[in-house]
Amino acid sequence: MSGQQQLEKLHAYEKDAFKKFIDLCDANHIRYYAIGGTLLGGVRHKGFIPWDDDIDVAMPRPDYERFLKIAPKKLPEELVLDDFHTNKEFRSYFAKIRNKNIELRENLVDNEATKRIGYLIDIIPLDGTPDNPIARKLYYAKVMIYRFLCGAANVNTGIRTSRPKKEQILLHICKFLRLYKILDIQKIYRRMDRLFRKQDYENSRYVGTIMGAYNIHEIVPRWHFGDYAKRTVWPFEGFEINGPQECDAYLTHMFGDYRKLPPKSKRKIHYQSEIIEKDINHE
Repeated sequence: MSGQQQLEKLHAYEKDAFKKFIDLCDANHIRYYAIGGTLLGGVRHKGFIPWDDDIDVAMPRPDYERFLKIAPKKLPEELVLDDFHTNKEFRSYFAKIRNKNIELRENLVDNEATKRIGYLIDIIPLDGTPDNPIARKLYYAKVMIYRFLCGAANVNTGIRTSRPKKEQILLHICKFLRLYKILDIQKIYRRMDRLFRKQDYENSRYVGTIMGAYNIHEIVPRWHFGDYAKRTVWPFEGFEINGPQECDAYLTHMFGDYRKLPPKSKRKIHYQSEIIEKDINHE
């Protein structure tokens, strides 16, 4: 099967999971926003960016906490929510949804045995930041230290090709020094959690998904997300998704001239995943 056919199959699974995720959120009055490339896809392509291979959503912290409690009981049987509180083997601070009937074989930069995952949706909490500019910079510095420690603690699981080259080099050094042997990833996640929970999303001047791929760049003025009742709605593969109230300001901050397609050299699949469908009849 060609890479394009694999991507189309992945999109079909993601579309199904995304629709069921939205139905659950709507039924339980849980706020969510499509962010990053998922939102850009809805605005620019009315669906997936043709070369994108994941779904990113954000939830204000109070809704994120409610979702973690509700989803395990109410998601369809084939969809599983993983988060570090309930799955000690899970290697991400923020929650993800997978389809238990498929695996995704991910190509890693160090060419070790490919990592098997099945995650279709990343769910990232939207948190506030300190209002004081100096306190906010100190907060950013602390978060970046935690992010680096997460990477060092998880380096034995492989290094993704999507990481910047400088970061890949640093992680190779961490792997050589075997830092993952002494770093407790669960302890790091718990400390990060306490730090993020202290920030007040509803009343902060600057908010964002600081644990997303673009880290500090994902912090924006609170008015970008605005009033949830005034959120924007965009077509996406035959259904509708939520975007921030000031969607243009958000996308311009994230991507610049987001209406313009990037050059072909920049149209890269994040994880170059291969789908493996399980034979559930023989499990």
